Amino acid sequence: MAVISDMELLTAWRGGDKLAGSELFGRHFDSLYRFFASKVGDEADELVQRCFVAAIEGFERYRGEASVRTWLYAIARNILRQWAWERGRAKRREQELGDCSLADLGVGPSTAIDMVREHKQLAAALRRIPIDSQIVLEMFYWEKLTAGEIAVVLECLEGTVRSRITRARQQLRGELDQLVRTHEELESSMDGLETWAKQMAQVWGRQTGDAHD
Repeated sequence: MAVISDMELLTAWRGGDKLAGSELFGRHFDSLYRFFASKVGDEADELVQRCFVAAIEGFERYRGEASVRTWLYAIARNILRQWAWERGRAKRREQELGDCSLADLGVGPSTAIDMVREHKQLAAALRRIPIDSQIVLEMFYWEKLTAGEIAVVLECLEGTVRSRITRARQQLRGELDQLVRTHEELESSMDGLETWAKQMAQVWGRQTGDAHD
């Protein structure tokens, strides 16, 4: 039996096939929930719903240049920016929200997670770098998107994404430097970035499973 593609499901859903919509939703819920949960905590479910509504409303503008998954991430980023603007507009009207961090917006850690010390420090530092830098690192390390796919999400050139990954790592290192006790601890945290990314993806995955229960 041939596997139905995301595009076929999206087309059928737009035509009124609710089962196709449920299938597409199920395929991408976990990754979108992870995207939002690491930033907005308990509001993740609502923002995932808003993301899928926006996908249906914007279906006619989707030309298939990128995968449905990448397209949904691009929508998710816009939903997140709208959420951040709604939360921070009283004091951040003049600043690009992509340059704000979640800490700037007064957003605390979303959920207590059982992690080793260096991973907790990485999670805290991530929330202190600009939102777009946080997205870049999560897309690259958590979701394993290519630079080209991330470029679609961020609406920029692929070469720019590579520069942003480097800059985001530098920003993360700068925030970590203020949180760790020793230089050795800093190096250990940065060296453990890949391991941390895998663990965090698994943690949010477990939380996603809990949300379905």
